[in-house]
Amino acid sequence: MNWKKWLPGLSSALGLLLISGCSSEISVVRVGVDGRLGYGESITSAGISQETNNLLGNFLLEEAFEERPGELVTELERLFRAEPRPAYLAALADCSLNIGLRYRKDPDTAIRYHLSAALYSYGYLAALDRPDLKPYNAERLQMMRIYNLATTELFDYLHRRGLHLKSSFSLSAAGGQRVNFLAPQFELPLAPEEFEDYLLCADYRTKNLTHISRSFGVGAPLICELTEHAVKGGGETRFAEQQTLPATLLIRFDMPERGELTAQLLYLDSRNCETVRLGKYNLPVEQDFSTPLAYMVRNPLPFDYLTYMLRPEATRQMQGLYMFEPFREDRIPVILVHGLMSNIRTWMQLINTLQSDPVLRKHYQFWGFTYSSGNPVLLSAKMLRDDLLLEEERLQESGCSTEMFSRMVIVGHSMGGLVAKTLAMNSGDRLLESVLGADYQEKLENLEPDQRLFVQDMMNFEALPFAKRLVFFAVPHHGSEMAQSWIAHFGSSLIRLPVSLVMRGEGIIKALMDQGVFMPNDTKFATGIDNLDPDNRMLNLLRELPFAPGVVYHSVIGNREEDGVPGGSDGVVPYLSSHLDGAASELVVKSDHSVQVNPLAIQELRRILIEHLRQYPELKVELPKFPDRVGNEDQIPH
Repeated sequence: MNWKKWLPGLSSALGLLLISGCSSEISVVRVGVDGRLGYGESITSAGISQETNNLLGNFLLEEAFEERPGELVTELERLFRAEPRPAYLAALADCSLNIGLRYRKDPDTAIRYHLSAALYSYGYLAALDRPDLKPYNAERLQMMRIYNLATTELFDYLHRRGLHLKSSFSLSAAGGQRVNFLAPQFELPLAPEEFEDYLLCADYRTKNLTHISRSFGVGAPLICELTEHAVKGGGETRFAEQQTLPATLLIRFDMPERGELTAQLLYLDSRNCETVRLGKYNLPVEQDFSTPLAYMVRNPLPFDYLTYMLRPEATRQMQGLYMFEPFREDRIPVILVHGLMSNIRTWMQLINTLQSDPVLRKHYQFWGFTYSSGNPVLLSAKMLRDDLLLEEERLQESGCSTEMFSRMVIVGHSMGGLVAKTLAMNSGDRLLESVLGADYQEKLENLEPDQRLFVQDMMNFEALPFAKRLVFFAVPHHGSEMAQSWIAHFGSSLIRLPVSLVMRGEGIIKALMDQGVFMPNDTKFATGIDNLDPDNRMLNLLRELPFAPGVVYHSVIGNREEDGVPGGSDGVVPYLSSHLDGAASELVVKSDHSVQVNPLAIQELRRILIEHLRQYPELKVELPKFPDRVGNEDQIPH
């Protein structure tokens, strides 16, 4: 053979071979400190996991993934049928999801792949997963994530076409499977007709929340909007304005022997459902409590704070007792009473944070009481007392247990604390005698019957036996000097008390003046602002009333200057006005008057609520251990 003839070509070939060999030399690139956080990331630039990317490379399927997705699904299904490895099914789910996302502008094509992704990931979790053998399996978490994303995309597709509540329709998956959809299953706390719509939490992001209440699991979290009929109290529960409830959507697949492949949408009450069974195992349910709550308060109420205070009669329909979830007799009510020029939305940060605690969520339910703070404190207290007694009566008449209801916790902020504490006091005849004199009974007899009943209801009250514990947030038990300022007097003068109250009150005052009780300058009926004046007679009388025996109370106080130091002021109420001798605990936090949104104050309420559960060992609650010293007990003068 003439080697010289072939030598040039051979040299070129060897050169190419050497160059090729050099270009594939195995090596590493140093990323340094800045790159360390990316170590172990499992998602590639294509959106699929590194494990899926490896599998595609092992079978030379990278090009099919990019250019021939239908062929890719067919080939991966062939591999799985030949060798039913979980990794193959995981790759099918992973690729299907990402191909579906690639086709988002073509929803009818995208939905075929998203249906496949949901089907494959569900099959993995229900049939192939072994958490008992592999408890720390990253692939399982990836399948849960893919199932959730695919379920989200499927719901969006069905919702846009009005199919999310329908049955007897079918869709085709990318692998050629025909999936027949059964009637949805509802495990929600209200009937389906009580819901106006269902929205994906994934479509919204919360703003200005100090705590995000979410937990990882399976399913697509939903915002459930209630109908106006449900909100206004068409059922046994009166909800807050624009009330929403959290839920989680799952899609279950089934294929009976020699039967057709079916799917069913399952709407779960995520507030009361921690786990769901898939195959042989229980998996945690994906929960989102923050997004539905933030969506609920996205729009302003019909009346602003100022109007609500200045026009009690015009805003009467907003006042009263509300619930933030359907009533359950197995949970202890926590009644939240807001302060001056406010409404129940002032508690949203607190509710949002505390509802993320599974122990509190299981044993408590939050209710709100709202009132026009322009009304006299004793009138608002009477309204709250009447509402709670009516609720107790309703429970008894309906045959519900009142055991948990009778363990109630009352939480009041600012003026709301003055309203709330009357629930735990026995006034007896003290207020009547102090205001009307020793011959108060004779003077009452000289009033009209309705006037007499009105005065007695306002000033002669008994502690409610079900109010077991009170928590005071920045409450002016001794008043606030701000109530003596010119602007406070001006604001008080602008308040238009209810006509019925004014007419009745003026009639009572005139009748009592005729008996020598009041002087002519006492004819003005006191407003809520007036009741905050340190010199206000009613405020001082309330301060002298003792708490009923057995009632436990706590104080959370703001100090604008320093945390943990008793003294100073929150800018509205000084420490000396908020402090109460005999409190079970007292915590001072660095805060302005809005103590109820302070994260440390919220955590203190969490501690108190857990401590409250310790009173009832029959609940068999596993509770965390707290230090012996609670709050700032060592700061409380005795």
